[in-house]
Amino acid sequence: MDNVAATLAIRLRLRERTLPYGALWRRQGEYAGGGFCDGCGERITSAQASYAVDFTPGVTPESGRFHRVCFEIWQGECQTPLQS
Repeated sequence: MDNVAATLAIRLRLRERTLPYGALWRRQGEYAGGGFCDGCGERITSAQASYAVDFTPGVTPESGRFHRVCFEIWQGECQTPLQS
């Protein structure tokens, strides 16, 4: 996984509003492979640390899954003003 590509993908998803901006309610770490990262779009393997995330109630989408690194990038991006 390329961190620069992941950052750009997450920024795009934030601008498109397919990822919520700063709406974390709770998260649970896991090593459960299968599915795709809602941050970078790449597959999550069972060897990769990941988070199952619930966003603030009433926010769309309601939940997501992230590679650990992508989750950290998403959190960092939510600390800066959203650029259009």
